[in-house]
Amino acid sequence: MSLLSLKGVRVTLGSREVLKGIDLQVMPGEVIALLGPNGSGKSTLLAATAGVGRRDAGRVLVKGDDLDSLSRREVARRVAVVPQQTGFMMPFTVMETVLMGRFPLAGRFARLSAGDRLVATQALEAVDLGSFGERLVTDLSGGEAQRVAIARALAQQTDILLLDEPVSALDPRHAIAVFRLLDVLRKEGKGILVALHDINYALRFADRVVFLKDGLLVEPPSPRKVDEVLLAEIFDTPWSLEELSGGFRVAFPLA
Repeated sequence: MSLLSLKGVRVTLGSREVLKGIDLQVMPGEVIALLGPNGSGKSTLLAATAGVGRRDAGRVLVKGDDLDSLSRREVARRVAVVPQQTGFMMPFTVMETVLMGRFPLAGRFARLSAGDRLVATQALEAVDLGSFGERLVTDLSGGEAQRVAIARALAQQTDILLLDEPVSALDPRHAIAVFRLLDVLRKEGKGILVALHDINYALRFADRVVFLKDGLLVEPPSPRKVDEVLLAEIFDTPWSLEELSGGFRVAFPLA
């Protein structure tokens, strides 16, 4: 059974139908990369999927249950979200911020335990911020804040992760580390939907690649089937694909 299922999801913003009946399933143990031009609706789709954004029609099923039938706490127990904008406004410490990911798992009036703190510590270590616990999130760089947001999502220990441009502010070393972390989570049976701008990360790390174009999803049979013709149709610019040693491919937009 799919961990996450979208059935006919539609979103209209103003006079524009941004999502025109999206169907998508996320299975256990797979990473799906969501790509598309700026303004194609990737963030809108993730927000609608998480139940925090507009959805005018269609259904979202989370582990077989209709999202609309679940409380916000129950949704947070099943789905973790890393938003695109991760700037923190309130001067909480990094540890306090990551521990917020444990709140859905605690009872309404329960105190967080030593076990919760251990989970948060491990989440920070997973994103190479193990020594940052007492720093204020308002003092962090953009890339550090992004990794704190990922750690907070990890601390929720959900089976489903939705990530919106999680490596956009990261240097190459930390970006690769995040994708290797997602690979570990995939092997643990998590279902991961990640919006990306960089097609090369998708080609290297994703099990499936889907594109949003004019409100519709376009999915090639496999990442290996992504070619110059498809990329040109999606992004309205010519591309070149080249094979590298080790079986990797890289894509370059052409001037």
